Amino acid sequence: MKKGIALLLATLMCLSLTACGGTGEQSSGQDSSGENTAAPDYPTTNISCIIPYGAGGTMDQLSRALFQSLSEDALPSNVNFVVENVAGGGGLVGTEQGLTRAADGYTIVGVNGDLIINRAIGATDIVLQEDFTPIVCLQDEPYCLIGPADGDCSTLEGFINKLSSGDNAVTVAITGLGSPGGLATIALSNAFGCQIRTVTYDSSNDCALAVVTGECDATFINVSGVAGQIEAGTLKLLAVTSAEESDSLPGTPSLAQTYPEECGDMDLRSVCFLGIRSDADPAIIEWLHNTLNEGVASETYAELTESQMMTPKVWDIEGMTQYCEEAYNYYVGLLAE
Repeated sequence: MKKGIALLLATLMCLSLTACGGTGEQSSGQDSSGENTAAPDYPTTNISCIIPYGAGGTMDQLSRALFQSLSEDALPSNVNFVVENVAGGGGLVGTEQGLTRAADGYTIVGVNGDLIINRAIGATDIVLQEDFTPIVCLQDEPYCLIGPADGDCSTLEGFINKLSSGDNAVTVAITGLGSPGGLATIALSNAFGCQIRTVTYDSSNDCALAVVTGECDATFINVSGVAGQIEAGTLKLLAVTSAEESDSLPGTPSLAQTYPEECGDMDLRSVCFLGIRSDADPAIIEWLHNTLNEGVASETYAELTESQMMTPKVWDIEGMTQYCEEAYNYYVGLLAE
């Protein structure tokens, strides 16, 4: 990793709270033939982007990085993407607010795997892929099993051996049973037939600290949240929870591939999209999809997100929609076991 996480934060602090996408006169969306496409007279004013979490979080950072990465001619002059942080309810407050806004193309919303999980556990009736159309992928990376720098659980083999030695032999830090880390712990417990003791903390940062101090043996977390500790050597990256190894974390084993008999169906990923109400004008949806994907594909976005230990992904709407449905079915099946 060439840059520490501090570099990303420093860069994003330089951005104004109003994230500017450019000052040119032409729209830059393109259809599959390479021709520019845009809805008539759109956009003519700022586009609000509701981020349903506080400022400084992963989704907030990635959305601002994306808007900063747009080319100068991506938007008409005096038109910007404006980030609105609407935190609360584990992301549900801002998400619900986004659904009450007009479907006129001037409000987009950050949506992620937490929304899919909330539906799976019955915390919301919002169906991501039906109530919203995903228009761009900000991040698609696996969750990671993180262990301490030293001791039995500082290697994947050591952790699994300790886990397999009996019920409650290992302690895992989570932010709730319905959190991604909680679901990963359930999946691992089911896979090896052993109960895992869990301790609930208020945040992912607290979970990481519990591993550093020895209160817990491990945690499941988005690697971007502990990149600094991994780089400093106070935490170790043991494995990823995706079906295959991650291009962003070469050499890090996949639990599914390393233990195919026990974990062969494991595929837990930290996925973050920007979406728009599904009843918006299809031409506007297409313009946003094409324009924002150009930003994701840019060198600027790759540079701004490098310290997040992620690989930018250009993903079509059909693929994002299919992922949401498959992830929901996986979570429901996992919770039913």
